[in-house]
Amino acid sequence: MRYDTTLKDLFQQPPQRLLQLLVGQSAVEVLTAVEFPSTQKRVPDLLFRMLDQSLFHLELQGQPEPMVWRVLTYRAFIHQGYPGHRLIQQVLYVGHERWQPETTIMEEGLQFSYGFVDIRDLDCHEMLASPMLEENLLAVLCRIGDVRETVREILRRISRLPPKRRADFLEKLVVLSGLRKLEVVVKEEAEEMALTIDLMENDVLRPLFLKAESAGEQRGEQRGMQIGRQEGRKEGRKEGRKEGQANLLLRMIQHRFGLVPDWVYDRVMQASSDQLEWWSDRLLETKSLGDLFES
Repeated sequence: MRYDTTLKDLFQQPPQRLLQLLVGQSAVEVLTAVEFPSTQKRVPDLLFRMLDQSLFHLELQGQPEPMVWRVLTYRAFIHQGYPGHRLIQQVLYVGHERWQPETTIMEEGLQFSYGFVDIRDLDCHEMLASPMLEENLLAVLCRIGDVRETVREILRRISRLPPKRRADFLEKLVVLSGLRKLEVVVKEEAEEMALTIDLMENDVLRPLFLKAESAGEQRGEQRGMQIGRQEGRKEGRKEGRKEGQANLLLRMIQHRFGLVPDWVYDRVMQASSDQLEWWSDRLLETKSLGDLFES
């Protein structure tokens, strides 16, 4: 899923407060995940060495699918790579729809189970209390009381960063907010805070946060003079959202492949919302711009 890279980036250092909530202790390091044989494609998401020298395997899951046999397979390969260590395994679910997976195998000669946590069962204030901004961003996925105040607090913390890191964390916040369908809330709150937060130095985030809604509504209102103000505003918002999608995709392409060619810019800006989403999903799996836009 396209959120995998963002989540794993946030865990480049052990997320200590999250680990305390999940397993009751801190980690001393992030271990290199054991690679499967060449015939296998999957690699365990995150592996930590804990204070008591046990290992903690954390698997991030964004959509419902069978997990129990996959987690058991991970267990076997982790034990091969790190023999003699106690191993704890959990799946942390970050998806949108509720899900309760099968977590146990009970067969003749085989008993196995793993832990499962829906991140919405964690209080967002626990993540906001962390000194790590990486964990603060996870608050948008947790159990939230006041959604807008939570988003405002994260934006306030992002606003204190140097420009380059600020743009990076804003992009991560937008990606994660998509898991809870909060993109519009993030845009609106960032726009409200634009009087005190300088978001203008990034050419992609600027239209994404400050212009998508307002520009779309302006175009919608002009069209609404002919087809009705209400319908015009709806259409304007739709166009504004598509403009935001296009600019975010261009930003991701620039990160992956460098300077964006004119032909890529033209295709992205002329594409439909569904096509933009399809390219965004494929981006991390393709090796070249040609492969990305071949279909």
